[in-house]
Amino acid sequence: MTQDSRSIHIDRVHAHEIDEFISFYVDLFHQREPLTKCIGLSRERMLSIMQTMYARPDSHVLSQGRYWVARDRAEANRIVGFIVCDDPAAEGASQMPEPLMDQEAELLSAVMALSEEVRRPMKKMLGLGKGTCLHVAAIGVAPDYEGKGIATRLLQTALVDARTGGFRCAFAECTSLASRRLHEKSGFTSLQTVSVSTLVVNGKRPFTGCKNVDIHLMQQVLDARKTR
Repeated sequence: MTQDSRSIHIDRVHAHEIDEFISFYVDLFHQREPLTKCIGLSRERMLSIMQTMYARPDSHVLSQGRYWVARDRAEANRIVGFIVCDDPAAEGASQMPEPLMDQEAELLSAVMALSEEVRRPMKKMLGLGKGTCLHVAAIGVAPDYEGKGIATRLLQTALVDARTGGFRCAFAECTSLASRRLHEKSGFTSLQTVSVSTLVVNGKRPFTGCKNVDIHLMQQVLDARKTR
């Protein structure tokens, strides 16, 4: 069935839709997004982590309200795409599910170390405090709706909101060619590339199974006057 992009509209995620949003997110990313796939968490465990991060009333990300969905009016407002953004310098911290098995704790610790290494060129900007840099954490579109410009519309919605809110820059960690091209099309440039399998944490390489997975740190200046 050919989908008509004219029936797609962008809206913020409402509190009563969190569970539907999380299920869509997990179903889309599990076994599809390169880094998520190579890390190897089960769908159930990934769902648990996402529910902790987004569904709790005290969720750090939920409280910021910087995520949107694309809906198809012609399909009873079905969610067909999403974007999740956050301000890394905002108050609060992401929560992780408890209890964690030793292997899971070690894995999540390594993921945090990987994130820190990827973001290293942004350290100075992130250190300027809340409201400085918008983090584009994830973008996804249902397979049967790809190629219709929905991801571009979602990203532009977030960037316009960031500019209106006074953010100086936006950044994203891209793990696929499609993601890189999307961000480049929207004005992002590459700051650095990290090979996941070669990352060393505490003398070990925790992601040796993630061969051919690179993370590209992409940045866009939203207000050049504020970055001088």
